[in-house]
Amino acid sequence: MQFIMTAGWDDGIANLTDRLVRELATGKPVLWLVCGGSNVPACVHVMDNISAELSQNLSLLLSDERYGPVGHKDSNWQQLLQAGFKPKQAKVFTILEESAGLAQTIDHYGQITAEAFAANNVVIAQLGIGGDGHIAGILPNSASANETVSLISSLEDPPLTRLTMTFPALRKITIAYAFAFGQPKQQALKDLQTKSLPLNQQPSQILKELPEAYVYNDQVGDQ
Repeated sequence: MQFIMTAGWDDGIANLTDRLVRELATGKPVLWLVCGGSNVPACVHVMDNISAELSQNLSLLLSDERYGPVGHKDSNWQQLLQAGFKPKQAKVFTILEESAGLAQTIDHYGQITAEAFAANNVVIAQLGIGGDGHIAGILPNSASANETVSLISSLEDPPLTRLTMTFPALRKITIAYAFAFGQPKQQALKDLQTKSLPLNQQPSQILKELPEAYVYNDQVGDQ
């Protein structure tokens, strides 16, 4: 895991874009795990710089989503689309389905996640890190943070019901680009850099288990 201290998003976005383009140019199928929140504008910018031709080898899947009707206002996928995200010719694995209950949606999310990982040689994840150390939708000391078998879990975080990939799923990531900016995230970043905490206490510690992980931030650099 490498900490890269930078004033803003530009360097990380450029490097993520370059890596996706290089991997896609080899002709290998690539899965890009996208996310919502502050990463939405970055996702849009990266996708804008992937050609339609290269996007034919790309698959897209959210690392976490908010449960509800298709297109509801809190949906990460809906917020990406509203921000101008254009999948081009990429294969999109959609999580929410019309008239699907929570249990059915979790089961569907698990099935498409397994399918997406199996069908792609390279898994590149774009992730955020919260001030509490959460990553994807895995909140500290939650049921999701203690899941050891299933690829997908849900948790109640009123007013939202969060659906998230779990540690067994995140361990399948080949390359992770994590972004964490702002003073409220300083302690979480310092803990991630200097401490070996249990995953259920600081879920972002999972980055240390991945083959490649880059943490772009404005607080700490590599020691």
